[in-house]
Amino acid sequence: MYPLIRNSLVIVFFCLFSYSLQAGDGQIRPQSPFLVNSSQLSGVDSFLSRNLTGQRGTENTESSSGLRICSCQILNLESSNYDHRAVVLLAEKSSSGKNSDFRKAKDRIQKEKKHLKELFYDKIRVVAETAATGSCKSLFFRLKHSNDSLQLYEILNADTN
Repeated sequence: MYPLIRNSLVIVFFCLFSYSLQAGDGQIRPQSPFLVNSSQLSGVDSFLSRNLTGQRGTENTESSSGLRICSCQILNLESSNYDHRAVVLLAEKSSSGKNSDFRKAKDRIQKEKKHLKELFYDKIRVVAETAATGSCKSLFFRLKHSNDSLQLYEILNADTN
């Protein structure tokens, strides 16, 4: 096979392959109109939406019933080399019905900010702060829907010390 044809085929293959790996519209799975049938990936959604507290095989029904709370801060992070804007830091906690749950989730975010400042960034500025009932994943998608420039840093588990 001629090198021109071989190289052209390789370039076309890589273009099609990279196109199939792009996720769109806030989806957690890749979307492609011609390479992958979306019904084949339905198991991936159920796997990714499981409760991450160590219970295998159970769906995360706590977030839909309101037994979880989420505290959120949107940050601007600056160092001598980097300048990150609109970074979202979330902390999720199981709700026991007490007002102190929101404080514990916020304290977990403060602890993470302290580590970020000690290790990576010179300046950390809080742009916005909110707290809500439900899962942090759903809160992040609601915030992302209103502002596309948001970047998720991490969803912290505030149930642990």
